Amino acid sequence: MAVPVVFAALGKPPGFLRNLGFLGGSSGTPLAWLLAAAVAIAAIWHAQRIPSVRRWLFRVSWLKLLSVVVALVAATVEEAFFRRVIMDYLQRRGADAWFQVFASALCFGIPHAWFGLLRPNWPVIRGAVAATTVMGAGLALVYVVGGRSLAPCIVPHFLITAALEPGLVLAGLGGLRGRPAEAAAARTAEGGK
Repeated sequence: MAVPVVFAALGKPPGFLRNLGFLGGSSGTPLAWLLAAAVAIAAIWHAQRIPSVRRWLFRVSWLKLLSVVVALVAATVEEAFFRRVIMDYLQRRGADAWFQVFASALCFGIPHAWFGLLRPNWPVIRGAVAATTVMGAGLALVYVVGGRSLAPCIVPHFLITAALEPGLVLAGLGGLRGRPAEAAAARTAEGGK
């Protein structure tokens, strides 16, 4: 996912940032930014109950640094696709805003089942899909309330992913506790074997 984002950003940075809503007059509304903050806080608060997420929330390591880079790319690409592409397509087809929010949320939530598919675990799959569908609905509402600007969607998505990773992936690898995968990742992050 990083290749198109990097090329777009390096090719014409002002145009790229303007298209996302970070430059110019299309940066969303104050209500959208308030709702975006609420989505970020709620998602992080909800996910920190998972032990591996809580343990990795403030840990400093190369794995956490990599997660921050991944969060920037994922937030940009996923918001561009799940909000702008899907919701704008539905709008052009005459769908009302509520249907756009619902469809975008569902399309966002279902692919996040992969967290539980890493080591097939139905409770993790259901939880991942439910949590990301709710998060997707919140971000879709932000997109509508923000005048279809991506900036107030990208920022909370980035903050959520940067805060919760690598803990969520480790939870997916080791079930909700994430202990076996987390122990291996911690040893690697600290330079051990």
